[in-house]
Amino acid sequence: VFGLHSNALITAQINQAKKLLEAIVSVQPQLSAGDGGLAPEEIVSNMVSEFTSRMPDVISTANRHELSFAKEESGRTISLGVFLAQEIDRFNLLVGVVKASLAALAKAIKGLIVMSSDLEEMFNSFLIQRVPAKWTAVAYPCLKPLNSWVSDFIQRVDFMNSWAHDGPPTSFWLPAFFFPQGFMTAGMQMHARAHKIPIDSLMFETNVLTYPTPDDLPEPPETGVNIHGLFLQGAGWDLDGACLQESAAAVLFIPLPVISLRPVLCADVEDNGSKYSCPLYKTSVRAGTLSTTGHSTNFIMYLSVNRSSEAAAHWVRRGVASLCMLDD
Repeated sequence: VFGLHSNALITAQINQAKKLLEAIVSVQPQLSAGDGGLAPEEIVSNMVSEFTSRMPDVISTANRHELSFAKEESGRTISLGVFLAQEIDRFNLLVGVVKASLAALAKAIKGLIVMSSDLEEMFNSFLIQRVPAKWTAVAYPCLKPLNSWVSDFIQRVDFMNSWAHDGPPTSFWLPAFFFPQGFMTAGMQMHARAHKIPIDSLMFETNVLTYPTPDDLPEPPETGVNIHGLFLQGAGWDLDGACLQESAAAVLFIPLPVISLRPVLCADVEDNGSKYSCPLYKTSVRAGTLSTTGHSTNFIMYLSVNRSSEAAAHWVRRGVASLCMLDD
């Protein structure tokens, strides 16, 4: 009736189930040790030990790769190098907070220090696989449960370490960043400075490549940047036709191939009506607030993708959007 895909019902049912489970968890009594079961303190203590053993060190800038922090002719660090340094600072702050809070919780469970309100909230969050508020306060937007959040966090730190010490990659894992909008601006600024063009006269031309993963890329682009790690919701992707297609039944998300972002002059871009402006979000919430920088806390940009023979309004009704990460 409303032009929705059959998958929309699945999404609605998943959302209803999540709300029901959250309501059940909110009224559940605290766990207690049953017959042969572990006490809550033992469960959380085991989780703390596991997370502590897996937690990475802060990202060092010693022995950094010269190309990652290359200098311009003027002597300034390239824009992507400045962005990388800012991201490293954010990650190091988060690593420090996570490590310190894990150590404090371990001591509190053993009775060596007082269980403060923050540590109690952290303890209860661990029991229901929720990321502690103390972590989310200094972290990036993420809806993953605790175990998945920790694994994702470690992968992000590994990527930043690799970029800093092994040099710029052929494709950048966009979901790894705290501030993807800053990455976009840095990439645009490098092109603007190299060609002495006002940055506000440029925009990114989107080209979804035929390479499913960055490992298939032969070399980095001469102009612009490649990004990967995005997911498409509400539609499928025809790799041969390089355009949107209807979602397969019961397939809610698909990984997008590597995407090329090439700076071009706004005046040179012609809109022939064959594109769909696909919004890109950090999380599946698809909503955010404006930060002090004027950027949304969730929306990143529009990706102009080929839309096949269907009108753009068709894909709007489908709710087609791209995401940096899934919720699991």
